[in-house]
Amino acid sequence: MTPTMRSLIAYNGADSGLGNRMRVVLGAKVLAEHERRKLLYVWPTGKLFGPRLTDLWDFAGGTRISRSVSRALAKLYPYETADLAAAPAAVRARRVRQIRTGGELRLPAGLRSWREEFRDLTPAADIAERVRVFYDEQLRGRSYVGVQIRAHAVSHPQTKEASPVSWFVERMRQIAARQPDTAFFVSCDVPDVVTALRAEIPHVHALGDKGEYNTVAGVKSAIVDLYLLASSGYVLGPHYSSFLHLADYLAGEQIPIETSQHTPPDIVDLDARGWVADPLRPAQRSAWRGGGAFSLAAAAPDPLPRRRGHTTRRP
Repeated sequence: MTPTMRSLIAYNGADSGLGNRMRVVLGAKVLAEHERRKLLYVWPTGKLFGPRLTDLWDFAGGTRISRSVSRALAKLYPYETADLAAAPAAVRARRVRQIRTGGELRLPAGLRSWREEFRDLTPAADIAERVRVFYDEQLRGRSYVGVQIRAHAVSHPQTKEASPVSWFVERMRQIAARQPDTAFFVSCDVPDVVTALRAEIPHVHALGDKGEYNTVAGVKSAIVDLYLLASSGYVLGPHYSSFLHLADYLAGEQIPIETSQHTPPDIVDLDARGWVADPLRPAQRSAWRGGGAFSLAAAAPDPLPRRRGHTTRRP
């Protein structure tokens, strides 16, 4: 990077999770394009998080740099936080701007959302192939509930306390009893939990051979899960999970999401939001399984109101 290059640097910490990394990098990409800057981003890899961004998605919108470069530049160009819309003119005029935050960036009014950028990404070829094959062989043409369970030892304590495995088991039992043909796609970070669910609840589908937690293989499997969750008609998910928000954003914030904090409906309507033809584009839905146009205006309203913030919303 030359001293004359106008740049925007998005900094991620070594312990940042996938959701935090994506919203910071993609939000920074939007601002960099608006200000005609080159996007540079810090994306640490190692024991805490294995894959590079380009291992997960076809991303050519920025260049990865090291933490040491960003930290050295911070002596001249201090880090900014999430509220970029309120940055004074002197900050906006800097040759290099640096962003360091775990929150969603607050960009100037009128700019494209990072969520739109996220929906437009295409997964890396091996991930895309795995999504398509699993969807075609096990889920295409079926009404199914996506289920995301966080049970790993390193999962956020608030998530595990508010959304224990027992809640998912009981809720899946209720749905299976009232709607016996319903299939479930389960994304879980502990294989033994999936095995136990399969033993007592019918029509449970889940990836096998997922890899270790936060390794390259493990995160790639999580991305496959993400697209399959987003292609469902209804989601049961954990309270306080950024991963669940990613699935929601991929689906265009259309699908009902139920957590332990909601009063569940008696009947789960899996078809109100339409059917997904391409699981890599789950926001694009048709009115019936064979295809055709689908109007969101004609979709059934959400049984519960939508709520913003870092809590799971509705169904």
